[in-house]
Amino acid sequence: MSCVAGRHLLRALAISSESSAVLWSLARTGALATAAARGETLASRAAGASSSDTHGDTVASSAWLPHQARCFTSSTSSCSSNSNSDSSNSNVTASSPSSPSSSSSSSSSSSSTGAPDGREELFVGGYTPITKKLWTERRRQAQGASPSPPGTAPAEASVAGSSALLPDGRRAPQDISVVYNFSSDRALLDMYRNPWGHMRVGRLLEDLDSLAGNVAFQHCYTGRGGLPLLVTAAVDEIALAHPLLLARDVVVRGQVVWTGRSALDIRMRLYQAQHEPAPSLEALFSFVHLDPTTRKASPVVQLAPQTPEQQAAFAERQAVADARKAARQKQGGAAEVQAAGAGAVPQEARDWIRDARKLQELPALAAADGVLVPATRQHNTFICQPQQRNTHGRVFGGFLMRRAYELGFATTYMFGGSRPVFLKVDEITFSRPVDVGDLLRLTSTVLFAEGTAPPPEGSEPIKARVVVEVEARVTKPEAVESFVTNTFVFVFQLLVKPGGRPLRRVLPTCDEEALRSWRAARELGGM
Repeated sequence: MSCVAGRHLLRALAISSESSAVLWSLARTGALATAAARGETLASRAAGASSSDTHGDTVASSAWLPHQARCFTSSTSSCSSNSNSDSSNSNVTASSPSSPSSSSSSSSSSSSTGAPDGREELFVGGYTPITKKLWTERRRQAQGASPSPPGTAPAEASVAGSSALLPDGRRAPQDISVVYNFSSDRALLDMYRNPWGHMRVGRLLEDLDSLAGNVAFQHCYTGRGGLPLLVTAAVDEIALAHPLLLARDVVVRGQVVWTGRSALDIRMRLYQAQHEPAPSLEALFSFVHLDPTTRKASPVVQLAPQTPEQQAAFAERQAVADARKAARQKQGGAAEVQAAGAGAVPQEARDWIRDARKLQELPALAAADGVLVPATRQHNTFICQPQQRNTHGRVFGGFLMRRAYELGFATTYMFGGSRPVFLKVDEITFSRPVDVGDLLRLTSTVLFAEGTAPPPEGSEPIKARVVVEVEARVTKPEAVESFVTNTFVFVFQLLVKPGGRPLRRVLPTCDEEALRSWRAARELGGM
């Protein structure tokens, strides 16, 4: 296969990241073999391809690679000391595989970072174009490069607000936004489409984690003393207020709303035109700033809220932080079940255990409207690959969120018998990092279902809600041990039609399951 033919073949195919990697490997192998036979060098072939294609670039810009294997040039120079100067409005662009504007954007990125030897650092894997570009822009800023120039790519990101530190060392909130131009780019739209033509929420969760990381980095980076090391500590909530329409453009904005000694909270809001000015989705991420050497909590740049709205948001999160601190001190850091014993299980949850025991011991005589919590479980076990790592070399938290979401979705689908609709991420905890090469086991469990009885004939369908917990656990067969790294709690909606199949009551079999189910029911009552 010639270089030109391989290039046009890859451009013409809309393929997933895995297929891209395979096809690119085959095409590259064939192209190199052809070049070797002709006695050509890779550099001379690249120059020829660039001059013969008006939309092409040199190998340094990698515009002719399949999108999921594109390279972004990285400079080896140290960070500039003046990189915290004012930048009131800077824009970067990220494009879909078929966008010609991605060529010029990639080319300008290569030249401005000034890698003298032309070597490139790869973001190879199933990342979205938004995640790739956010990470690239973060690296550019760390290298002291100026922000990417505005463009006309199908997806854009921008920063609004001064990045300079105030005289007292604090920093005013900065608004970082990402625009998904779905209405004008079919390739980008297809990347976020699920099998039923709706928004693929798991992909958005990946981007939210990436954007939150950029917001945290933008706030903490001063240009002095090395790069900040920031890790996601928790996701308090990701709530969907309005259905998302895939054909409409999406704008996501993120901003730091609170800082503690070493922690900071980032609030992100997603907007679509049909629901503005109200956000269609709102998320809150919590990060912790660590010392790069000791990996212990380190002081963070303090936030200086400027507007009444920013001050109110700061006060709200401060109240939450104070309440959590008081609760930890009261409980002594112990879990609720351990601290209070079996007596902590409410009577309602004890009744569920009693019904579960009937189903276990007298299955032929017990009511047929129940299912045991263990019977709802689904599992997914896999090895974490290098293509799933983040900018720090560990497994990308957004990838874990997407995989947990998709398992939770499938579990709800199997439980309810109809396609679920995402409502919210109730809580995500990041207890321990996941490393490349880890054997990760995801276990999903239905904890509670509300609205299980079908409506009477002739009435409107009811919208039942289901709470699913997904636990991520790393297993080390050599050491014969395993430990929990993450816990995800999702809430889905199921449509129960008149005369249709009713949802079964979910019955816990022990005190631990009963308490988790009771908490899930309580959370639903507060929605």
